[in-house]
Amino acid sequence: MRLRTSQAFRPCGEMVERRLLTAALPPMRAAAAERALHRQRPVNPALRPPLRRTPGVTVPGPAGPTTTIGAGFLGNQGPAINRPTIPAANVSYGLVTITNTTQATIAFSVSASTYQGGKFYDFTLNPGKSEVFYAPFGGPFNSAPTFQVSFDTAERRSAIQLAEVDTVYAPARWTPTDVSQGRPYAIVAEFGALNVVPVS
Repeated sequence: MRLRTSQAFRPCGEMVERRLLTAALPPMRAAAAERALHRQRPVNPALRPPLRRTPGVTVPGPAGPTTTIGAGFLGNQGPAINRPTIPAANVSYGLVTITNTTQATIAFSVSASTYQGGKFYDFTLNPGKSEVFYAPFGGPFNSAPTFQVSFDTAERRSAIQLAEVDTVYAPARWTPTDVSQGRPYAIVAEFGALNVVPVS
């Protein structure tokens, strides 16, 4: 009598059509998990994948109709998209307006702390006339400029600091055209000397 070995049935290891039965389990588990997730919370329609279209079917697009042919995409058939352009970079400016209230033409120097390292520039102002001076905000904290006025155009001694400025937010190549835009100051003659005082 011949001894026969017992055989056990192992479904994980048996082959059917030359592939393992367990090969199809991971995709099925993923699909089941995705269906369960969709049942729990609604999905934003914009996040869903686009539906397949039949060839030649027109669907609406952002700038006119779009056409799909098979799996390929031809693009927009409507008008060209006018993309918005980035606005010119705007900066903040500090402005002061100086008015000559004396009866003489005054020569003076003006500097701004944020323009060319506080370098002084010479100006003349006729009696009764006004001039607006401006400089961009700057420095490590992007602070307002501090203006200084000196009536000594050679040595720039005894400079008078103009502490308050008005602010304008404008393009980088902007130039003020209205003297009323700056914080008003007046050149006055006091006790035989010239001074710059704020005007309220």
